[in-house]
Formats: sequence, C-alpha cells, structure tokens
Amino acid sequence: MASLRTNILTLFPRMTRKQRRQYRQNVAIRNKHALIIMCFPVMFIAKFMVNYLLPPKYFFDNNRILSMVNGTAGDAAWGGSYEVAAGLFQKINVFHLETMKDWSTCLGCIFTLFVMIVLVESDSPDLLQGLFTLATVGLLNIYIFNIGKDIIQFAFFFAVYMVLVIPIHHPWIKLAGSAAILYYESTFFRQYYVLIAALVIAVYIILTYFRRKKKLSWGSAFAIIGLLFLTIYAVMVASSVAMKDEYTTIIGLRAGYENTFGEDNGGNMTTAIQNKIPGDGLPIFMVNYIINIFRMLIPIELVSNGIFYIPFFLFQCAVTAYVINLLRQINVIEDPKIHVALCVFIGYVLASVLFEPDFGSWTRHEAATFPVLMALVLNPYQKVPLTNEERMLHGMQ
Repeated sequence: MASLRTNILTLFPRMTRKQRRQYRQNVAIRNKHALIIMCFPVMFIAKFMVNYLLPPKYFFDNNRILSMVNGTAGDAAWGGSYEVAAGLFQKINVFHLETMKDWSTCLGCIFTLFVMIVLVESDSPDLLQGLFTLATVGLLNIYIFNIGKDIIQFAFFFAVYMVLVIPIHHPWIKLAGSAAILYYESTFFRQYYVLIAALVIAVYIILTYFRRKKKLSWGSAFAIIGLLFLTIYAVMVASSVAMKDEYTTIIGLRAGYENTFGEDNGGNMTTAIQNKIPGDGLPIFMVNYIINIFRMLIPIELVSNGIFYIPFFLFQCAVTAYVINLLRQINVIEDPKIHVALCVFIGYVLASVLFEPDFGSWTRHEAATFPVLMALVLNPYQKVPLTNEERMLHGMQ
C-alpha cells in the first residue's frame, strides 16, 4: 500500500486535469468513509471507559437525574431543568432502562447514528480534522450521550444543524430558523437560551458588515471583538432597566456558585471559573467578563490541575483555533451554512461566559454543540495539509 501511494504521488504531477480531479474525489470519499466507519469503534472505547474505568464523580448530574427517573432521589431531587430532563427520560423509557450502563449504551448507539448523519452531510476531512472529529465523538460518548441534560442540548443543536443544511441559499432564513429553535428551548428547558438567540442575530449583523470588506486588517479584528463586547454591555445595561432581578442574578452569579454547589457538585468546584477581580457593579463585571472569555477560550489553568485535564485543554485550544481561522476569512466565506453556524457558535460562547460555573461544564456543553461545531470544522476553509498526500493535493489546486 505504501509503495502504491508513493507511485501515485510520483505520477500525480503528470496526470491530466481530469485524472487529478478524479484522484481528489477518490481521496475525499476514502477519508470520509474512514471517518464515519471509525465512529462506532470510538464509541465502544468511550462506553467502556464510562462503564468500567471512570469514577462516579465525573457523572454527578447523570446519577442525580437517573435517581429522579427511578424514583429513588428523595431529598436529592432538584427542580428546574433537572426536573424537565427527568420527566422527559421517564416518558421515553420504553425499554425500561434502570442503570447508568443501560442508558449510556443505548443512547450512545442511537445518537452516534445522528453523528454519522452530520458527517455524511459534511465536507471530507483532512488528517487533522478527522482526528479532532473522532476526539469529539469520544467526548460525546463519555459525557453527552448519557442520561442527562446535555444530550437534550445536543438534540436542539442537531435541529439547528438541520436548518443550516436546508438547500436554501438565503442566510436570513437559516438565521431565523436557528434563532427560533434556540428561543423555543428557552421556553421550557434552559431559559438563558433566549439570550443566545438574541446574540446570534446581533453577531450576524456585526459579521455581515465586515464580510463586505475586501480585506480584513488587525483593525477589523479588534473592531469585531470590541463590538461583540459592546453588545454584551448593551444587554447588561438593558437588563438593569427592564429585568432588574435577572440583572442582579447575573452580576452575582459567579460569586454565588460556590455557595450554591459547594461540595455537592461532583468535585467540579476544583475547576470553578471564579472572577479574578472582586467587587460589584457593571464596570467590574465587564472587566471580569473579558478576562473570563479568554480564560475559557484558552484554559491554561486547567493544565495546572493535573494531566487528566490536558485533553480538555487541547480540545478547547483546537476549537478556538478553528473559530479564529474562520473569523479571519469571514469576508471570503460564501457558504451561508458556515456563516450562520459561526454566528450561532459565537452567540453561544458569549452567553456561556455569563453562566458556565466551571471548566468541566463548559467543555461538556460546548461538545454538545457538535452538529454546529462540525459545520465550522469540516469545510474547505479549515484544511491544514500535514501528510505528503495532503500537501501535494493542496499544492496542485
């Protein structure tokens, strides 16, 4: 096989244009098929880790909801989104699943099929994209495809993805459909998704303005960042007038996480995202917001918590790099699916900085955006040729 590939690499410069195009198509089909086929082996490895290797503290929320579904929670039962999730799983439990292993295996098999649907609709990966995708599939099957709240979030982002791939070129239709789905989720599950829906529209307006520029400079990049922060500031100012209770809650949210969860949060407070600057008021809040968004996008402090957190650090750095790479090309991206997906993801990140209590929750919730995330990662703008074959194909375009 190695000698055959070497011969092809040698002959490629002498191929006709038609032969080169056919070879590229064959490589693309091969890479996509390999990625899809590898999903189930990765799932089985991840489920083995969940069922036999990882300690229960990593599945604190899952075990709480499981006990609520089985009617054994007692005083440990929580309301809000926990109650909504438990009620949903009780209704769909047609197979009478009772243990974490049952739920994890069943939901893993079902939702890995949804992952494969996303991959079938996506662009063929290069080596780096394929490795990132498989790592994310593993993360999904460890933390998301289980009895819990995050799998419900995945389902909503899958619905957003279905809107994004509708064969309609007009981006406003995709934008409106995506925002409507996120708003609907806020009506019964996670209320702050109404903020995400609003931020998605705001981000779209900002990025659409800069898409019209022929060339993006560093000044444009700083202007985009500044406008995004001004949007959050405007949201906070508006809420301080129109929704004073919600404003007060958000301002004091991070200070209250430790008091709210304490020891009863599966050890997550070891990776808590606490404000670096103490104090009250909107100016200090915005300074902490800016600091926290950089901490979450490049979570260096995770590495200091032990070798176990290095994969999460690498995952987050990869996501951040992919998003930045798209932002710097926003003026040449013509696919409305990618443009709207980028707006959805940035809107999600901007809201998450307000609410995520710890780095573990942030990583899990971000992985649950997998369908939209794949629209950002698996596309021609994200190709990084690493192998000889990839460099050759890239150079002969």
